[in-house]
Formats: sequence, C-alpha cells, structure tokens
Amino acid sequence: MGVVKAEPKFRREAPEVRRESLIEATLQCLREYGHDGVSVRRISAQAGVSVGLISHHFPGKASLVAAAYDALATSLLKSIRQHAFDGDADPRQRLHRFFVASFAPDKIDPQLFQVWLVFWSMVAHSADMIRVHERTNSEYRAVVEGLLRELHDVADIPDFDLRLAAVGLSALLDGFWIESSLRTKAFDANEAIAICDDWVAALCAGSFTRLRRGSGTAGG
Repeated sequence: MGVVKAEPKFRREAPEVRRESLIEATLQCLREYGHDGVSVRRISAQAGVSVGLISHHFPGKASLVAAAYDALATSLLKSIRQHAFDGDADPRQRLHRFFVASFAPDKIDPQLFQVWLVFWSMVAHSADMIRVHERTNSEYRAVVEGLLRELHDVADIPDFDLRLAAVGLSALLDGFWIESSLRTKAFDANEAIAICDDWVAALCAGSFTRLRRGSGTAGG
C-alpha cells in the first residue's frame, strides 16, 4: 500500500476546476488503490488540497464518488459513440466501429476495471450511486438501440424487436468486456469484436427467431 502524501498548501482555483480536479483525483486513487482509494485523505492528497476543501465542493464522500462514477461513464460512452459515428458509414459499419471502440486497449485496462468494481459495489448502498447507475446505463442502452434502429430501418433486413435486440447485444458486449478486462486467455479483443459482428450478421439474416416481430415470442 502506498504512503499517503502530506497535505499540500491550498491553491485558489475556480470552483468548477476544483471539482474536476477532485473527480480526477478520485479516479486516480481508485485505479491505484481500489477500495482504499475512496479515502477522503488519500483523495485530497492526490488533488493537492486540504481535506476540508472536499466538503466545500461535495456534500460528502458518497457524492464525490458518485460524481466520479458519472464522469467516467459519461466520458467513456462519449468516446465510444464518437468513434462509431465518425465519418460516413452504413449501419453495420457503425456497429463495427462501436465494437472496436468498446474493446480498445484503454477501455479494457485492468486498473480501469478495478474502478468499475468499486463503483458497482457501492451502488446498492448509495442513493447517489443508484441514480448515476440507472441514468448512465439508460444512456448506454439508448446508444446501442440507436445504432440498431439504423440497422432496423434498412429495407432488406427482417423486422426485429428493437428493445430486445438492444438488451441482447448489450449483454453480449458486457460479458466480453468483463472477460477482456480480466485479461482472460480464453479469447482476445479481436475475437470478441468478430463475434459481435457475427451476432449482427445473424440478426440481419433473421436467425434469432425470438427477436422477430410477429413471432409470438418477442415482446414490445
């Protein structure tokens, strides 16, 4: 375990800049120390501020950690979405770009995964974390559904249940992302991307009978 640095002298900065520096310090501490990184003393030392200054910008530690969760989830989704929609592409190419961005090295870093584990472990115990979790998950699902909606509108593709398809693809991505972040030797990121592409190809071919509209088995 690392040694906590002595608290540095106060530096005057704009409130928004100070908030951002505290959030970044929280993320850095979580990357380096896991659950121990949630310590207010450790975060304040990393940010270069006094312990008391944190309470000036956040009601409590839970609020600060929730803000860090929000910032991380939002920035990662923005990055992946931008990659998917960068330039002209057909719906399947956009989905492929989304998969590639999802399994980029900086997205499946074990230290980053450790941060997610801390956040997830706190969701059940914090109203602030629950709100962030529900909202960011909803935003992620909306992006996946939006990409699939473009695919859905292609004339020669069999009609499918958009909501259930988004649920299924999100689950597939989540599973591969967790395994990739754990550095499992069962497969690599390129294989995960290829399987996700195959899933889309199967959807376009109407292979998932439970996702077909009018099949009597799909909902929505």
